[in-house]
Amino acid sequence: MPNKIILPKNYLSWSAMNCWESSKARFRREYFERGKKLDTKYLRFGKGIAEMIENDTYKKLLPELIVCEVREHEIRTTVLGVPILSYLDDYNPVKNVFREKKTGKIPWTMAKVIKHGQLLFYATALKHDLGKMPEYCDLDWIETKEGEKVVDDFWRENERAVQITGKIQSFHREFDVREIEKMEERILKNATEISDAYKAFLNEI
Repeated sequence: MPNKIILPKNYLSWSAMNCWESSKARFRREYFERGKKLDTKYLRFGKGIAEMIENDTYKKLLPELIVCEVREHEIRTTVLGVPILSYLDDYNPVKNVFREKKTGKIPWTMAKVIKHGQLLFYATALKHDLGKMPEYCDLDWIETKEGEKVVDDFWRENERAVQITGKIQSFHREFDVREIEKMEERILKNATEISDAYKAFLNEI
């Protein structure tokens, strides 16, 4: 019988898995030792964009983003025995498709969208939650730039403000069952590695 998977937060999220794959040392610091997480004005701006879009000003500026029926849709499921937690930016329960919004100065491309594991992670979570994988998703890149003036706001830290330029580029990304299966294997592999490392960490303290 395989060893039971034990995770620091009792579930695996995309951000946690991405952190583990990118830097084991950072993961240990943030998830095992409960250290301070990476925090920049760009990350805070990205987190605040959904709230900004609710404002009438941004509805006029970004009308094409207001498309799905459910915002911040939570998914709690298991993938090959691994507890999963995901939050979709926008979700259409009738079509079982979703949209994600990304902000930043660096342009997104179709190749970058296809390689972006977060979209596959979410599609896999939907498959296991509903028993049916989504056919596609859409990703909206909202271009940002640094302003010249510093104003106290939720994304500023005595630096140049992050501002939306008004440029939006949308990408339509279709899913294939084979890449979902690969993501399932990837989730199990990473969860097992994290669990083994976490058990070793607990034995140290």
